[in-house]
Amino acid sequence: EMTRREFIVDGSIVLGGTVGLMTMGGDFINPQKAKAADVVFPESSCGNEKAARKKALVAYSSYCGSTGGVAEAIGRSLCDCGAGVDVRLIKNVNDLSSYEFLVIGSAVRSGAWWPEAIDFVVRNSESLSRIPVAYFLTCLALYRNSEATLSVAKGYMDPVLKAAPEVKPVDMGFFSGALDYSKLGFVYRTVMKSKMKKQSIPEGDFRDWGAIRSWAGNLCSLLRT
Repeated sequence: EMTRREFIVDGSIVLGGTVGLMTMGGDFINPQKAKAADVVFPESSCGNEKAARKKALVAYSSYCGSTGGVAEAIGRSLCDCGAGVDVRLIKNVNDLSSYEFLVIGSAVRSGAWWPEAIDFVVRNSESLSRIPVAYFLTCLALYRNSEATLSVAKGYMDPVLKAAPEVKPVDMGFFSGALDYSKLGFVYRTVMKSKMKKQSIPEGDFRDWGAIRSWAGNLCSLLRT
């Protein structure tokens, strides 16, 4: 099993290589360019706002859509609790004034949430400090389910916790992601295949939907207060 430092160093190597290649015309750093044409970043709304106990937002940042699937599952679970829920890409969220509860999540890049997700929390920290907020992440470090890999994943939250210490999440969820090479641009796909082979992580969908729904269900008590 790999240590947290090894995971971060490996991720940094990938990013370092991709940044260098980008100067030669690579397109993998920008998710909108690096992804294949069929990648979907889901956004949805559910629940009856007039009958809902509370209005909730699930905001997420995703590279190739798998974190969006997790956000959708969380949103549906919160709807089942009686909330009115919007699921949105972080970049499409402009106003938080109508929400009484937020869940914010991101895929992991180089040992942290995507920068746009951290920036979102920092930019809205004053508002977020006044309402219940939960965080979640997805990462392939959790492909192997162990205390060691969970410890690695928990460390990936440190950058956002330090960037906005006034925002104190009521809970944090840590979930394995998915690896689908068809959703990556050519250069990034080549780099990732090499890295994942080294880490013995196969291609596949490793999201544990039961664990995701269970975690979201535990947030329901916050919607009833």
